Amino acid sequence: MVWRVIAAGVSAVVAAASGVIAAVAAVRPDLGLWVGLGVLAAVGAGLQMLITAGERAGQRRVVASGAGAVAVGGSAKGIRVRVRAEQQPEGVAGEDGVIAAGPGAVSVGGDAAGPVSTDVTNAEG
Repeated sequence: MVWRVIAAGVSAVVAAASGVIAAVAAVRPDLGLWVGLGVLAAVGAGLQMLITAGERAGQRRVVASGAGAVAVGGSAKGIRVRVRAEQQPEGVAGEDGVIAAGPGAVSVGGDAAGPVSTDVTNAEG
């Protein structure tokens, strides 16, 4: 995770340097400046690809089981669940990822920006 922070910082420095070189190259065109700008653009793009790949690799497994169970791997704006179901056993402790187990269970692996509500009633009444 630390390497992503370093890559993001270096990417910001590369972007700033690219802006300066682009401004200088626009006023005083020189082949060396344009080559340097191209190299910085390639380095910046490579760093962004590295950061994005690291984010995707760090994503967890998303599992929802049971009537009306909701598991969101990222962010959710609002969740409302209404279920008529029989009670089911809870998920296994120690499982990796975002897990929602049982009737009306809700698990959000990111930000829950809106209201989250569940209404679970027994199937027998």
